[in-house]
Amino acid sequence: MSTISRKNIIIIAALFLAVLFFVTMGDDNGSDVKTKDKRTPALSLQLLKEGNERFVNGEALHPRTDTIRLEQAGSQSQGDHAFATVLGCSDSRVPVERIFDAGIMDIFVIRVAGNVVQGDEAGSIEYGLAHVNTPLLVVLGHTQCGAVTAVTNAIEGHGHALERNIPGLVAPITPAVEKSIKYTGKHGADVIPVAIEQNVWQSIHDLFMVSPSTRELVKSGKVQVVGAIYDVSTGRVEWLKEDKPAEILAEVEADPARAMEAMAGEHTETPAAEGHMDTMKTEHQNDAKEAVHEAEVAAEPAKEEQAEAAAPANIEELKALAEKAAEAAKNAAAAAEAATRAAEEAAKAAGSAQ
Repeated sequence: MSTISRKNIIIIAALFLAVLFFVTMGDDNGSDVKTKDKRTPALSLQLLKEGNERFVNGEALHPRTDTIRLEQAGSQSQGDHAFATVLGCSDSRVPVERIFDAGIMDIFVIRVAGNVVQGDEAGSIEYGLAHVNTPLLVVLGHTQCGAVTAVTNAIEGHGHALERNIPGLVAPITPAVEKSIKYTGKHGADVIPVAIEQNVWQSIHDLFMVSPSTRELVKSGKVQVVGAIYDVSTGRVEWLKEDKPAEILAEVEADPARAMEAMAGEHTETPAAEGHMDTMKTEHQNDAKEAVHEAEVAAEPAKEEQAEAAAPANIEELKALAEKAAEAAKNAAAAAEAATRAAEEAAKAAGSAQ
């Protein structure tokens, strides 16, 4: 009997250790590196890569989405948990937290059509890096990007009319498409995949140009910036060259047009050195004004012809018009006199009836 008891004890102990092991593994999922004092760029990138691998293989854990996490979200700072900032596209096929199998308070996400960087996006990224204290920034493009496709079609003369706010939104994509066409010689559908990747680098370049604080965080080693492309048909994230952002940063640091003051209220640059985004916006506005001016110039001959057709050619026509006006006035006076007589006769008739 004592032997059986010992076996039972051993079995129970083994089961307890197994349960403890799996519980520990389940609680981990990277949560031990998401605390404020342990997050690093390398560990954050590892978490994203592991999460995407689970997603692709159909093994997603959907971690940190339970009521416990909701309670934490209501009582704790996201700055103590979030381990990455991700700039992605608004495309419904790119749900950032899902493709990285991440949970609540794990990723600080900015989504905008074409994953472009202008003022609002740059400010959101700065908040994620400097205030939420995420040590990693991912600029995430994706296959079949509609914004890149639209810009490519427009550049190659196959565009279509767009609502008034869309051209300004996708304007930052233009340099990426133009570079892709120039350096590859490809066109149409063949150049779009190249332009999608180039647009990731363009967004990183634009961010560095307008965000001195991001440049300083990267140079200090506190933040790493990486580029990636998400395949909407497979779910897999392709990680781009990790040394490319450093090359872009070095290029921007040599550009005198880069923004220099990191904090709001400290802008002392001249208008010529206000930064890449202001320059791009000004150029876009100038293009619109120029197009309106060209349309007005083109319409001038038609306006002149219309005015000439409407105006009398000589004094004889003026006299004829005056005679017609006098005749019309005479007829109007006669009609008014007849109406007055009719009214008087009606009044007399009414008096006789009384």
